[in-house]
Amino acid sequence: RNSAPSNSELVSLCSEFINTGTNTTAIVLEWGIAQLIHNPDIQSKLFDEIKSTVGDRTVEEKVVEEMKYLQAIVKATTVGVFNIPIDPNLEIFFPGITEDPKIWSNPEKFNPADRFYLGKEDVDITGVTMVKMKPFGAGTRICPGLTMATVHIHLMLARMVQQIERTSYPPNSNIDFSGKFEFTVVMSNTLKARIKPMGGIR
Repeated sequence: RNSAPSNSELVSLCSEFINTGTNTTAIVLEWGIAQLIHNPDIQSKLFDEIKSTVGDRTVEEKVVEEMKYLQAIVKATTVGVFNIPIDPNLEIFFPGITEDPKIWSNPEKFNPADRFYLGKEDVDITGVTMVKMKPFGAGTRICPGLTMATVHIHLMLARMVQQIERTSYPPNSNIDFSGKFEFTVVMSNTLKARIKPMGGIR
C-alpha cells in the first residue's frame, strides 16, 4: 500500500487496540470472579495462597508468578486434516475445544486445582505444543498482548481476592453463567455480588 491510512482506519485501529487491551481483560475478570463466587472453597484457597505469599502486603506484579494456584484459576477461566480453500472466512468454535470431554475430564466443572495446579491436565496457552485451549490464538499471528494480559489478570484477580470477599447477590442466589456475543463473549447479565472487606490489608 502506497498511501497513509485514512482517519477512519486510524480510529478503527485505535479502537481495536483499546478494546483488545482493556475490554477483554475486564471480561475475563468478571467471569473469574463469578466462578469464585460460585466456588467459595476455591476463593478461600486462593486467599490463603495470597496470604502465605505476601502476608499483609499488597500483591505486586513481581510475585504473581510464584502463585501457582492463582495461575491455575486463570487458566481454568474457557484437529484433524481439512482442505481449506483460499480466502475463506473462518471462525473457530472454541467451546468445541474447551468443552470437549475427549480432551478434558469433566469440562463443565470449574476445577483449577486438579486440572492445572496439580498438573493433571496442563496446557500450553500459546497453542504451540498442543491445542487444548487458544485464548490468544496461535502461531505467528498470536496476540501480541499475551504477556501483558496474563500479568494484569493475575495481578488484578489476586488483589481483588486479597482485599474483598465476594458472595452471591441476592444472598443464596445462583450465578447466571449464560453468555452473549458482543466483541467477545460477555455475561448475559452483569455480575452482582455482596462484598466484605478482608482484614489485615495495608
